[in-house]
Amino acid sequence: MRRYENRQRDEVTNSVPGSIYKVELDNSHPLAFGYPDHYYTIKQDDNLYEFLKDGGWNIGVIRKDNYVSGFTGVKAKEKLKDGLLFGVQEMGRGKTIYMADDPLFRSFWENGKLLFCNGVFLVGQ
Repeated sequence: MRRYENRQRDEVTNSVPGSIYKVELDNSHPLAFGYPDHYYTIKQDDNLYEFLKDGGWNIGVIRKDNYVSGFTGVKAKEKLKDGLLFGVQEMGRGKTIYMADDPLFRSFWENGKLLFCNGVFLVGQ
């Protein structure tokens, strides 16, 4: 039985108010140009994409044990494994860039500026 006094504790298990995760990168792709084989992202939710198939490129991937720091609820942490964070897929005459996180978060996350610029200027060349 759910108890009212436990409501905040129950909500916290699904929350991600701010955590840092290590992302495995395919730095041979133009979106990840200039990065080593990893990228650190700030997660504020448990959103991830499914892996791209049929010509899509899975460029940034979060694996099971890639949590680094911050707070992630137990249920949210289980969702943040083996999923796509950054990807590129051809659509028609263009390309769709998938970003499950904001690489320019409040202009604070310096590491993401290169990723955003690569998406604008290099992907599709």
